[in-house]
Amino acid sequence: MDDRRRSRLEVDIRQIVGETLSRSVSDERLRNVSITRVKLSRDGSHATLFYETAGTEKEKQDAFEAMGSAKGFLRSQLASRIKMRTVPALSLVQDESGEKGDKILNIMRELSND
Repeated sequence: MDDRRRSRLEVDIRQIVGETLSRSVSDERLRNVSITRVKLSRDGSHATLFYETAGTEKEKQDAFEAMGSAKGFLRSQLASRIKMRTVPALSLVQDESGEKGDKILNIMRELSND
């Protein structure tokens, strides 16, 4: 699979999974989950979903468990909405880059105020 097609598919997968989480999943633990990016393997057989969620550590852990439970449903939604020979297997990674960025910005603000 060429890089341009893989990039388009990553965007499509991100959009489909995001829409599915917001519209079709009834699990309350997934209300604050957003897909930040998708990394598709070169052969398209595996997709890593990076997601972030707001809340306490317990809520984040609950969201992680709920995402694990929803993987099969999300993959079936992908199968029905995306044009690929094989639907990629999904893995999940909690993306903490937003939180880390906020911490860095706060430190920079504190330093500039001193």
